[in-house]
Amino acid sequence: MVRHGTVRYGSLLGGFPLGTEVQTFLALIAEEQIQRELDGATRNEKVFQEVAQLLAAHGYHRTYKQCRDKLKKLKSDYRSIKDHNSRSGSNRRSWKWFDQMDAIYGGRPASIGREGALDSATPLLENTIEDGTLCYVN
Repeated sequence: MVRHGTVRYGSLLGGFPLGTEVQTFLALIAEEQIQRELDGATRNEKVFQEVAQLLAAHGYHRTYKQCRDKLKKLKSDYRSIKDHNSRSGSNRRSWKWFDQMDAIYGGRPASIGREGALDSATPLLENTIEDGTLCYVN
């Protein structure tokens, strides 16, 4: 079931409203070209400037630094939950963005390229934007 979402500006997470902006951000970050550029860059300011421009095209105005910090926070939260859930005997944790982050980063060790993970992310992320309109997938 797909329903169109709205941004809830009262709920902020790391400077980003919850909902459609983060969904759009993750869809952009998951793009193969962006992932390749992030993989090959030790200095990634230009990549995040590109992401900020792409977000602006969707109506979300963020600086490259906000985009970089947001991805760092999302990755940190993802790793924390993934590590917690991998321990036997621990109560499993869930997180709104886990499936999308896992589709992008979960299919490979950190030292291997992201191409395999991107292939597995494609079906999930294709459902996040429909005709340029952001959607939630339930």
